[in-house]
Amino acid sequence: MNPRPFLLLAVLGSMLVLIGALVTQLEAKHAGPGKAPAALPGFLREASGLAVVNEHQLLTHNDEKGHIYSIALPSMHITKLVSLGNPVVLDDFEGIAVDGNSVYMITSTGKLYVIPDVSFKAANQLPKWSVLDTGLAAVCEVEGLHFDDGKLLIPCKNIYKRNGKKKSGKDRVTVYSYAPGEDAVASEFFSLNDDLLKGNKKKVTGIGSDLNFYYFLTPANVLRVNRHTLSFQLLPLDSAVHKQPEGIAIMKNGSVYLVDDRKDGAGGLSHYKNLEFVSNF
Repeated sequence: MNPRPFLLLAVLGSMLVLIGALVTQLEAKHAGPGKAPAALPGFLREASGLAVVNEHQLLTHNDEKGHIYSIALPSMHITKLVSLGNPVVLDDFEGIAVDGNSVYMITSTGKLYVIPDVSFKAANQLPKWSVLDTGLAAVCEVEGLHFDDGKLLIPCKNIYKRNGKKKSGKDRVTVYSYAPGEDAVASEFFSLNDDLLKGNKKKVTGIGSDLNFYYFLTPANVLRVNRHTLSFQLLPLDSAVHKQPEGIAIMKNGSVYLVDDRKDGAGGLSHYKNLEFVSNF
């Protein structure tokens, strides 16, 4: 029997093992400038929010069904963590936030879903949940949600005219705050009115924060706002990579995750070493 074919197969097998190891190592590294986002499964094609549980776990959701998905880091393993009912609740979900063991989801009309006592290690939970009215339905179109310093921050995508849903045409970044169980309705937290914030490409789609800044995701930029002075900086996104960015997560180590809605294809999750890498293209 000729041993050469078996020797060749052994060599090829060793090469495949080595390549597999290299691929795993590359996937665990930060996304580089201009690199395509990691493709998300079909049920997250319309990913519409991102929240940090800890340095090893993110939460996300799509914009129509009340399912919450866990993303393990850095493996990118995705599991369904929570479903709001069976059959699941259908709504226009536009943001997600975490406070301890409580998870919050908000709709474009400011309807807040409160999900207490979530286990972040158990899959396919059907927990109890309740709904609160933030009072924003007649104020603005909500897009994004983030828990910060004891309250939920709720950015507006479009400001409505008084007591109506017609867009006011005002180009500004306005954020409301709401403390569940304490506030009857949301109150204005701050508002930025500047010519640099005009246009549809500057409308907020996501929000994050750290000790020094608030971060607002828009279709074309990350808007970094100083917590103390409210001075801001626009950091452009690579439009070839981020077709429809919908969620931002700022990690304690300074790295950044962005999630994209891809109605015509796979949703994507991008990881950057720090915020400056987002604009390095």
